[in-house]
Amino acid sequence: MLPERRGKGLGEALLRDLLDEAAAAGKGVSIHVEKLNPAMRLYRRLGFTIEEDKGVYDLMRWTRGSAS
Repeated sequence: MLPERRGKGLGEALLRDLLDEAAAAGKGVSIHVEKLNPAMRLYRRLGFTIEEDKGVYDLMRWTRGSAS
């Protein structure tokens, strides 16, 4: 997201829609996130958990039943 669009809930709304679709399809969602990325808080709040340390990045995964 462009800096002027961040922090307004747009990214969270998009991710929630994606997670709803994934849950309906019985699928999980994964994402690679830089360890110091401020969005990490959002991903954790949505129920993503760190599955693997990839050096500079963490592989995070969300599965149906995760807190969202």
